[in-house]
Amino acid sequence: MGLGAHAPAPIIAIGLAGAAMCAAIRALAGDSPASLAGAVLAPLLLIASVVDPSLAHGVPLVRACIAIAAAGWTVVELARPTTSPLVALLPATIAAVMSPAYVALVAIAGARLITAPWQRPRWAIGVPIVGALAIVVAVVAGIAHHGSAAALGDTWIGMPRAPHGFPAVLELAATTLGPITAVAALAGLPFLARMRHAEVAVVTIVIGSVLVSARSGAVDPSLVAMAVLATGLAVGRLAGTIRLAVGQAALGVTLAVLVLMQPAWTVIESGSRVGRAAPAELGPRR
Repeated sequence: MGLGAHAPAPIIAIGLAGAAMCAAIRALAGDSPASLAGAVLAPLLLIASVVDPSLAHGVPLVRACIAIAAAGWTVVELARPTTSPLVALLPATIAAVMSPAYVALVAIAGARLITAPWQRPRWAIGVPIVGALAIVVAVVAGIAHHGSAAALGDTWIGMPRAPHGFPAVLELAATTLGPITAVAALAGLPFLARMRHAEVAVVTIVIGSVLVSARSGAVDPSLVAMAVLATGLAVGRLAGTIRLAVGQAALGVTLAVLVLMQPAWTVIESGSRVGRAAPAELGPRR
């Protein structure tokens, strides 16, 4: 996915997605200097991933970034112990409408709603039921080969059905993300083991993004976003092993630079190729 020239909507959408990933990491990892390093890394890594012209995800950029932003907002609201659980329903619904990779967020937000320690509206019990039905619809649309269900899956995902096996999808994801980011993302997944609503939500998105990528035969933006989030968590946790705040910040910045080197260089190199090709496309001047 690349940025169109002078197009404000993609730039705003990418900014929202990056900010959401930053806030999600802070909500999951805390406010230490180490977690701050991971939170700052996340939007930079996400921007470097989505503006790379060689990453042809096939999904419209604005739509993908709005879904990522809504999912990040949902994770932030689910991680807050004092906020109203109703607040998480709106971004969860937006994300689920944008992509089936996020469809489980509605059910999780509904589960949080009915387990809230204060008075709940009478219709609250219906939210997780609707969320569960949405998951069923997403599964049916995902596995359907023909008919209206398959057409729904193509429209919902934004790409036609071209299934790949899970090993092929994971290999493609590792190639797309780069070896350093792929390893860092895997290292960050164990930090989601806490069975809180926010962590469960992220795990469901990871599963959903892998399934969507397997159906479309391409790396879905949701999978890139979750890899970015897991990488930020890994950097924050590793830097947090140092007791001194200065040491945490220094190690966090060092790790962030190492992770960003490959995607940043890829973007710069791709931009240079586009710049060299532009004069040839214009033709000789009169």
